[in-house]
Order: sequence, then structure tokens, then C-alpha cells
Amino acid sequence: MEPNTKTILILGGSYAGISTAHYILKHVIPTLPNKDDYRVAFVSSSSHFFCRPTSPRALVSETAFPKEKSLFVPLTEAFDQYTSPSITLYHATVIKLDHLARIVTIIPANEGTADINLKYHALIIATGVTAESPLMGLRGDHRNTIEAWTLFRKKLSSAKSIVITGGGPTGVETAGELGQYLNGTAGGKPNVSITLVTRSRRLLPYFPLSVSQKAEAQLSKLGVSVIKDKSVEKVISINFDAVDTAGKSLERLTDTVVVHLSDDETLQADLYIPATGVSPNTGFLHRQLLDNEGYVNVNSSSLRVESAGPRVYALGHVCSSTPRAIHAIMKQAPVVGENLKQGLLSAEDKVKDGEAAYRVYEPESTITQLVVIGKKGVGMALGWRVPSFFVWLIKGRDYWLGMTPPMWNGRQFTKSLQLAIR
Repeated sequence: MEPNTKTILILGGSYAGISTAHYILKHVIPTLPNKDDYRVAFVSSSSHFFCRPTSPRALVSETAFPKEKSLFVPLTEAFDQYTSPSITLYHATVIKLDHLARIVTIIPANEGTADINLKYHALIIATGVTAESPLMGLRGDHRNTIEAWTLFRKKLSSAKSIVITGGGPTGVETAGELGQYLNGTAGGKPNVSITLVTRSRRLLPYFPLSVSQKAEAQLSKLGVSVIKDKSVEKVISINFDAVDTAGKSLERLTDTVVVHLSDDETLQADLYIPATGVSPNTGFLHRQLLDNEGYVNVNSSSLRVESAGPRVYALGHVCSSTPRAIHAIMKQAPVVGENLKQGLLSAEDKVKDGEAAYRVYEPESTITQLVVIGKKGVGMALGWRVPSFFVWLIKGRDYWLGMTPPMWNGRQFTKSLQLAIR
């Protein structure tokens, strides 16, 4: 980049990063007095955007989705609408943020390439989270996810027992998809034993009890047994004598295991899927920028990382703001964009800090969550319970895949949004 260029650096190539990049390119930089001085640098460990919610269905079969609906989209295609050099893409992994020097260090994906130090004028942290299982999202490049699905499907054809741990949406949807695929037409005794284990007293504990019970009943009809109020003490791979690594890496993804529960009960499984949670991708950040759970600590209204210096923001699943959901990101991205604009104008002395019209992020106070279970499902929208056919109609047909293009191609942000001003 040119010596005098002011770099707006975006870390993370999923929903939060790509949405914010589009908003900045469409509605922030074009409105600045010295717009030609600004460039966007976009860093992603994957060369492709991935529709992550599709994972529970995509892992069961290569034909789970029509071929014309791609689960993975090249980032170059997502940003080809902008004239060069508006944005520079880096297929790389972030290894360090020096927030005092305002420099980010990255390792390019091409082997043998030297580390790159990127100095930024503004920074957006949108690095997301990593699931315990490589089946459930990106781990580096998208080819790793495809390889994980390929390995799993190969073993699935001969598996007679499957254990899934985690009673949240991911665990329930995965159990439902496997139950539908393997047992949905059995009409009696299941073809494959599928067991879902949760340490909670019921599935989907943030839902009303009646909704949780409905989810369990729907799973039961698909041959899924549910074990509640028991935690997993350890998981041992039978053939490799490995403890607690089964299902968590490509090497141990399809191990036959023995799952030890908290009451000394054991379950043997040909396939084991841990779906008990996620870890924020914040290992490159200084501890003082994080909350007690390891998420980026942001001002809940502005989404600014106040301890990282001026013009630094975080959004999406990696930050402390809740709920951590895609629909929340669609509200967060414009807030970050508009607040960044005010910060950039202030830095140019075009507005005084006291006069800047900063936007307020107002998260939903009611539950909005749809959980697909085979060809049915349970859920709530804005705090109201919704029927199974609604869950299938809105989410169950393709797990949001048909609604994803406006997010990665930027059409979601054709217009700037009118937001609350504080």
C-alpha cells in the first residue's frame, strides 16, 4: 500500500468480518472528505466464506444440498464489485496484535512466505469462534472442513452407534439430521443407535420447558435417545489409547470410542461428535483486551474495544456482546460502520469528539432461535413460540443457505441504516 494510506484492517472472513467490510466500503469510506486516503485490508484464514449453519446437515451427505447452492464462496468473488485498490485480501492467520504500536502480525497461507506486519489506522476484530469438532465450522482453510466431512461420511456408512455430546442447538440439530438420515424411514427399531448426552436437566435449557420437551419428543421419533443431567468425564479412543482428543481433530475424527459419563456409565460409539461449546479466536490478543471468558471486551453500546486505543471495534461471536447470533451481526455491522465513520472524522478534525453522532447498538431482549430437528423443529421468534412447520419453512429447508448471498455479496447493506443516536 502507498506510504500515506490509512488502513482500515478487518480480521476475520466470516459473517461479522465480511458484513462490516461491505458496509465500510459502501457507506463509510465514500462519505469521508479524503476518501482516497483510505484502504481496507481484509485478513481471513480461509480463502472462502462458509455458510456455517449448514454444518449439521452437510456432514451427513454430499448431496444434502443442491450443487447449485454453494456452501463455500471465494472471498475474491464477494469483493470483486469494488475497484482496486479499495480492498486488499490476505489469506493468512493472525498471530499477534500489538495494540500499543497498532500493528497486526499475520502468517500468509502460502508456505515459506515470511510473516507480514500490518499497521492500521482503524481495526475491526471479527475472528469468530472455533467449535470443538472440525465438522462444525472452519478451522483455517475451508478445505479442512470438506476433508472432515469426507472422513466422517465414509465412516458413517458402516457406523452402528453414534454419541453426540451437547444439548444446545448444534447438538440437537446434529442429532436430528443424523436421525432423519439414518432412521427417518425405519418405521420402528432404529437402524443406528444415536445418543445425545447433555449435562443439563433438559435440552435447549434457555427455552421454556414445553419447548424443550417437544424437541426431545421429536428426536425420539427419529431414533435418538437423550441422556440428561450427566457430564462427560473422559473419552477414550479404543484403537489409539488416546484420551479426550477423539472427535476434536482430523486425525481422531472417526475413532471408535468409549465415552465415560459422570455416574460411571459408559457408552461405546463408532462415531463421536462433541458439540458442547465453542472457543473464541482471541489467542493473538493481549489478556487485558478480553473478558473473563476470553471474549473481546467491548462497550456494549458502541462495540468499541476501549482498552485497545482509538478506532478499534469488535463484533460477532468473538466479542462480549450478546446474543452471539448471525441476526445480531446484521444489526452490529452498521453500528460499527457508523461509529467508525465518526472516529475517522474526529481523527481528521472534521468533527469534535463532543459533537460526534455515535450510534447505539441495542441487542434484542427476547429470544429468537430456530432449531431444526429432521423435518420438524422447535423455536421462538422475538419471545414467541413458533410451530414446527414454521421452523422448517424458514430454516429447515436449507439452513439459511438461500438467505446467505445478500450477506457475502453486500446487498444486505445496499442502503445505510438509520440507527439510534446517543
